[in-house]
Amino acid sequence: MRALQWKTQYFKRAIITLLGESSEQSDDPDQFKDTIAGRLLNSPSIISATHSLSRRNRSVILSEVSPQVFAEALLDVLQSLPQPNDLGTRNDNTAGDAIAHFMAIINASPDLSPRLRANLQRIIDRVQSIDTNAERQMVWLKYEIGFWFRHAMANASNAYKHRYKLVSFLVSLVLVIAVNIDSLYIIRRISENTATRAVILQNVTQVQGCRDNLNSPKCVERLSLLMESTTIPIGWQPSNRRRQFAQFNGIILLRTIGGWLLTSLAVAMGSRFWLQLFNRFVTLLGK
Repeated sequence: MRALQWKTQYFKRAIITLLGESSEQSDDPDQFKDTIAGRLLNSPSIISATHSLSRRNRSVILSEVSPQVFAEALLDVLQSLPQPNDLGTRNDNTAGDAIAHFMAIINASPDLSPRLRANLQRIIDRVQSIDTNAERQMVWLKYEIGFWFRHAMANASNAYKHRYKLVSFLVSLVLVIAVNIDSLYIIRRISENTATRAVILQNVTQVQGCRDNLNSPKCVERLSLLMESTTIPIGWQPSNRRRQFAQFNGIILLRTIGGWLLTSLAVAMGSRFWLQLFNRFVTLLGK
C-alpha cells in the first residue's frame, strides 16, 4: 500500500512538472486547486480513472490514465479558464473556432506556465501544419496532446523504476547487513558441508562419549561442535561469525561485502528467479 502511495505521489509530481508548475504548490491544497495541474487532477475525467486504494482513500495513478482521457481533461480545463477580454463570447462550436479559442487562451491566460504555453503552442502549430481541415484539426489536437502525455509518462515510468530499484537495493542492503546474509559465504558453506552433513548426522550417536549417555559433558561438547558445524550460515551468532571471519583480512572483508551486495541485488530484483536458482543450486550440491 505504501509503495502504491509513493508511486501515486511520484506520478502526481511528474504531471505537475509536465505542466511546468512547481511541485511545492501541491503541498498547499488551497493553492494547488487553482493551478492547471490541480484542476486537471480534480477533473471528472481524471477522477473517473482513479484506482481505489481503500474505502476512505482514492488516488490518481496517472501512469494508467489513457492519453485520450488526459487530452480531453486538459482541453476541458483550458476551456473553463477565464475568457480573454478581446475574444468575447463564443457563439459557435466549429472546430476551427475551437482551435482559435484555445490559441487565444494560451496566449492570454496568466494561469498557464511559460513551459505549458510553449508546449501547447508547439502542438497547435504542428496540428495546423498536418491538416487544414478544421474538424480533423481537433482530432489531431487531442491525439498530439495524448502523445505528448504518453511520452512524458513513459519517461517518468522509467525514471520511477530506476529510483524504486535503487531505494529497494539500499533498504535491502541495510537489512542484509543487519541479518548478515552473505550469499558467497552461504554458497561456500553449502558446498563444503552438504556432502558430509548426512554422514555426520547419521553417525551422530556413534560419536565417542555419546553412545551410552547423551548428557555426558564430553557428548554435549562434541554435539555442540557438530551443531556449530551445521548451523545455517546466516546471522551474527558467535558460531557463524567465527567461521565467516576465521581469518579476518582485506580479502575476507571484500568478499563479505561482495556477498552482501549480491544478496541485496537479489532481494531488490524482487523476482522468484533468484530463489529458484538458489534452490536448484542447493539441490545439485545435495546430490
